[in-house]
Amino acid sequence: MEASPLRSNDNGLLEGNVFETASLRLLKSKAIYGSNASGKSNLAKALENFCYMVSGSVIHEGLPKRTWDNRFKLITDWDDSPVFFQYIFLHNEIIYRYGFQVLDSSISYEWLYSVSGDKEIEYFMRKGLDLQINKDAFPGSDLFIQQMIKGDNELFRDDSLFLTAGALTGNKLLTVLRNEIRSIIIVDGIYDEDAIGYTMKHLVHGTDIQKQAIIQLLKAADTGVDDLEIRELPDELSDWQHVKESGTQFSVFVSHSRYDEHGTFKDKITVPFGEWESEGTGKLLGISGLILDAFNQGRTIVIDEFDARFHPNLTLKIVQLFHNKITNPKNAQIIFVTHDSGLLRRADLRRDQICLIDKDSYGVSTITNLIEYRGVRKDASYEKEYLNGSYSAVPFLDEMDWVFTQNSNQDGLQQTK
Repeated sequence: MEASPLRSNDNGLLEGNVFETASLRLLKSKAIYGSNASGKSNLAKALENFCYMVSGSVIHEGLPKRTWDNRFKLITDWDDSPVFFQYIFLHNEIIYRYGFQVLDSSISYEWLYSVSGDKEIEYFMRKGLDLQINKDAFPGSDLFIQQMIKGDNELFRDDSLFLTAGALTGNKLLTVLRNEIRSIIIVDGIYDEDAIGYTMKHLVHGTDIQKQAIIQLLKAADTGVDDLEIRELPDELSDWQHVKESGTQFSVFVSHSRYDEHGTFKDKITVPFGEWESEGTGKLLGISGLILDAFNQGRTIVIDEFDARFHPNLTLKIVQLFHNKITNPKNAQIIFVTHDSGLLRRADLRRDQICLIDKDSYGVSTITNLIEYRGVRKDASYEKEYLNGSYSAVPFLDEMDWVFTQNSNQDGLQQTK
């Protein structure tokens, strides 16, 4: 998300899509493109796995093993190589570099650094259960380390992260950094039950301002929704948009206006949300609470399958909201995985905001920033060149003709006559 260096008279790099901190120039959005099965979703899944490890490695034993079992397995030489995660992020104008490696069922390495000028400060380095800690960076470190390893409540184990364990003992720095990582919002744009549950909790327990913001967002998106209402449901009843809290099941109902044949308003009708609303409206409801929180708190949101079930004008508008200083005063960031090539033409994306993922014949995915491609003009039609294959990262489908034109009984293919 770091922006390319500022250049004079470069109309291919729109500075409105960038915000500046004391030490960095960062992008407000990043688009991820590539063909089907190129590995785009794996980028989001890897980040989700990283955040889940940081969040729950102490409580949920065996998380490293699950990560290991889901590693890339198509290169045999990598079978004994650890899975590597590293996240570089900014907090309170300080750059931190945190990462870990997973080998089989254990954390093989873990580290934390910060950047001060041209130097890095090491906070801790862990190899297996051997921990080297910078005590100047962690006042009272002996105490909280003892808390992690004492008795039956052992927090620091070979399958748990030191960062997570330290945060759970109340260490201030590690708690802050863990919370910063956990603040990343990751949404699956197709299987978005978690997003729906998040927004439903806002509607059930949120403030009136939060509830009205969700309703206004749905209305502003021209969905036809007039109002939302939360009702308790008997346990034997449920619908698509429901959440269960303390044994009580809540569901969302939607109101629409009714008119006579002359266009005069008569009354309103209220029905369960899932009964009348489209899947696109349901998706918008699901992510609305997350997007509003991203703007209100300056968080980063990652959306896989961004364009699924959304009209192109809606995806364009969401990206524009992130670029706008008025609607995004706290510099929230969005990273979206998409096939909507129209955004390359309509969203005023800089070249460094466009990434392309390509997979080679061995199944290995590589992500490349468009600005790294040589010969791409500042005024190029990114959409046209992308779809024509100039940047790769598109499917090559010529052999599909062969499938339908060959008359091969042996292969089970019969030419249509």
